[in-house]
Amino acid sequence: MISEDEVKKLANLARLELDPSLTPVVTGHLNSILGYVQRLNEVDTTGVEAMSHVQGVTNVLREDAVREVGSSPDATPLGDPTIQPQAMLDEDALLSNVPDHSGRFIRVPLIVE
Repeated sequence: MISEDEVKKLANLARLELDPSLTPVVTGHLNSILGYVQRLNEVDTTGVEAMSHVQGVTNVLREDAVREVGSSPDATPLGDPTIQPQAMLDEDALLSNVPDHSGRFIRVPLIVE
């Protein structure tokens, strides 16, 4: 399993401050987790189909296609039939409303913390 020296090394690599008195406790917990994973590895899964989740649902995708304005019943806000669809602005008109753009792309301020 995992030794106390390995736990200290992992804590250092993860930049975690580990109280020396807790090293045996953490080592015990990690060995318990690794033991459980080892038990799971011993389970016979022959004939069990691999899955990413248990719900059995799949994404419903549609083709990304350009449509005429108002050609889709859900082209109105929240699908409300009382609101008439409005004509979309062309690319140049949209870009004339932004403070900064490059070609057909809108520039936004860089936000990095």
